[in-house]
Amino acid sequence: MTVLAVGRATFDLGYACPAYPREDSKLSATHFWAGAGGSALNGAVTARALGSPVRLLTMLGAGPFAQAVRTELAQYQVPFDDFADPQAEVLPVSSIVVVPSGGTRTIVDQQPAQVLARPAPGAEVLDGVQVLYCDGFLPEIAVPLAREARARGIPVVLDGGSWKPWTADLIAHVDHAVVSARFHPGGQPGRQVLQAIHDMGPPFAAITNGPLFVEYSVPGEHGLIPPPVVEAVDTLGAGDIFHGAYCHYLAQGHAMPRALELACEVAGESCRYRGTRAWIAARG
Repeated sequence: MTVLAVGRATFDLGYACPAYPREDSKLSATHFWAGAGGSALNGAVTARALGSPVRLLTMLGAGPFAQAVRTELAQYQVPFDDFADPQAEVLPVSSIVVVPSGGTRTIVDQQPAQVLARPAPGAEVLDGVQVLYCDGFLPEIAVPLAREARARGIPVVLDGGSWKPWTADLIAHVDHAVVSARFHPGGQPGRQVLQAIHDMGPPFAAITNGPLFVEYSVPGEHGLIPPPVVEAVDTLGAGDIFHGAYCHYLAQGHAMPRALELACEVAGESCRYRGTRAWIAARG
């Protein structure tokens, strides 16, 4: 196994609209899609589509949406372990409004209580793993695996969408922290965030900022990576795709910043298509 992904799965209902709807109004979408989502899931699908063997540790549970996610994971050849109660409907469902002309996406979701119904996996799950990818969710699984992976010399990647109450426990065992512009430990802006990340443990750090430059900091080097110029149709899931691609290229032996550059290309290409999977079909 090359990439082990730990974290969130969701089911997404997406609407491409000419403008964001006004309150108490009706608006016809120009395009609709529905399917599996979530940062760890999308990252695992991406790494698999690029050629890496993967496995996903997540929570699905019961219900028609969870079954649809299972079907999609099978379609994209992503094996998984479900740690949810098989009788409980715990899968988050998101409604997403995308405005292509503005390059924006707005997400409304609900957060069912997710409690592990099975014990966290043992260290043997890391056998054969080249990269451990954590999206910041499921800390009961992610934290002990990250600790063990780092002790084994397996690179641990954090997709830091936002700072969470348990992030400090996880990031202490992370090697590559690739975070969004919303990730603010202690409220530090700009380059201070990169330094704060280094102070917490990761020697490799980067900040993504949508269509703007990716800023990175590695031992002895600090720089900016320009994103590819594409005509964006839909930016939904681009960050998840970026992280999945980054893990794939790390597993292929590329170091930061080259892995960041290659991940930017994949994420940029995905924005040329609606939804989070059409780019895979377009690759052939």
